[in-house]
Amino acid sequence: MLTFAHSSYFHDLLDSFTAGVVIVNIRGLAYASNAAASSLLGYGPEELADPALSAAIVARADTPRIVARFLAAPLKHARKPEPVTIRYRHPDGGVRHFRLSGSLLLENDKIFGILLEINDVTEIVALHQRERAMLLGIQAAQRERIESLGRFSLAVAHQIRNPLMVIGGFAGRLSRARPTDDPEAGALGMILDGARRLEAVVRAVSDYARRRDPAPAPADPAELAALAAAAAQARTGLSTEFVVEAAIGPIRVDALLLTECLTELAANALEATARAKTPGADREPAAIRFRREGGHIRITVEDCGPGLPDDIRPFVFDPFFTTKAVGVGMGLPIAKRNAEEMGGTLALGPDDAGGCRAVLCLPEAPSRDYSSKKMLSPREAAM
Repeated sequence: MLTFAHSSYFHDLLDSFTAGVVIVNIRGLAYASNAAASSLLGYGPEELADPALSAAIVARADTPRIVARFLAAPLKHARKPEPVTIRYRHPDGGVRHFRLSGSLLLENDKIFGILLEINDVTEIVALHQRERAMLLGIQAAQRERIESLGRFSLAVAHQIRNPLMVIGGFAGRLSRARPTDDPEAGALGMILDGARRLEAVVRAVSDYARRRDPAPAPADPAELAALAAAAAQARTGLSTEFVVEAAIGPIRVDALLLTECLTELAANALEATARAKTPGADREPAAIRFRREGGHIRITVEDCGPGLPDDIRPFVFDPFFTTKAVGVGMGLPIAKRNAEEMGGTLALGPDDAGGCRAVLCLPEAPSRDYSSKKMLSPREAAM
């Protein structure tokens, strides 16, 4: 093999490759290379074969240990190395990105070296970086547009709220000053009802437009579920009890955002359960369940209502979409917005036993020692 390696035919064969090729012996030293490898690495064939320079050449990679493991795979462990991508400081001062792959060289079933193939992927890496920068720019522009719309919505809501308070206040004053049998009392009642509904819309728009940076802290999931259930019961006037399964230990979340999200989902579950004809004997009317699954916290809110019709499912997260005779249609959009601000997702679908199931998935925070940390409730987090 050594005689063949020094032949002109062998070197002509190596130079015919467009990729850089370096042949390394079982001691990890190069004894043959082509012109492409010299151009890519910035060293001539004699320099590449010089044992005194081998360590310096490897050190030009941003991750010398990865290169060392790449070479050790066939030479020490007799297995083909997995391809790797490295960042290389060229002697001319430039920086290039190489893709290294290797093949075992065998003679009589014994490894005597490795053939290294070096491909320059600098342009591909630069293209990916440009695409990433472009996507980050698009995301920044979208974020700025959303924030601008939020500020605009808050300004409009503020301008509407001022005259609305005047309308509602004076309509209420006139209504209280008139006897119940006054023919104008009904008209004043309609004005008051309209003012209240418009105030609910303004409040919902303000809540939706006002964004908060999540502030994760250790919290008790059972307490969050209980607070959300109580808030949903107070809002809807329904007293259906929730089955709560939250024996997963403390979780690190933004307690305010999560409680607000669960309150909206729980209120929907209560209203859907109230529309159910007869809940099954073996079925809980409503439930909030916490699970840990694959690095995520999975929270489900289930009901035994009539279910979610397929024709409205694509629109349930659209602002102001509602199937209620009197409703704003901002509860689910706010819940989804909160989920996304916490880095999670929210989806609605049919439950296995009928009804509807809301699935909230949040990323699991890195494990921490909670023993020395006081768990915060939503009330404490707001202080």
